[in-house]
Amino acid sequence: MPVFILQNKDKDLSIIGLVITMASIVMLFGTLISSFYVLKIRMMGQLTLPNIIIQLGIANTVILLISSITFIFSENMFRKNKLNNYSFWLLMTIFGGIFFLIGQMYLWNKMTQLGIGITKGQLSDMFYLMSGAHGLHIIAGIVALIWLQSTSKKLTTNHRVNLVGIFWHFLGFLWFVLFAVILF
Repeated sequence: MPVFILQNKDKDLSIIGLVITMASIVMLFGTLISSFYVLKIRMMGQLTLPNIIIQLGIANTVILLISSITFIFSENMFRKNKLNNYSFWLLMTIFGGIFFLIGQMYLWNKMTQLGIGITKGQLSDMFYLMSGAHGLHIIAGIVALIWLQSTSKKLTTNHRVNLVGIFWHFLGFLWFVLFAVILF
């Protein structure tokens, strides 16, 4: 079989794999969001968060947004074959993901200090579950970014860069949805 056919087949399979992965994540978080809303309706209540927690959540959202922008810069540098700039912006994206996780841990710590721990009630339990599950996916995204960084000298096309980018932007969008659900 000619090499170009195998390369196209691998490319198609990797796209299908990414779509299946993202669909699974959407189903998982769709279930968690639905459960959160059912609890809110059943309890006829809100998860009332102090202003400091909302501000920390907004700061984390901005960090994730900036990391998405740095990935776009990285992707553009790869297309222009400026591998040093590509590596720099990819590293900034990785740091953005790490700072987001640190921010989430700080937010959880602050919530616990304010008496909104994981056992405070069902709504706070769901908050920790949703943000924790998202954090695990961010870790997976960081691993993918590190893998991309470590294989950058071997990449001949931008296909893998695009796939990791789609996944990273997807995680950012997912966070915006979760944060909006929690706030409203």
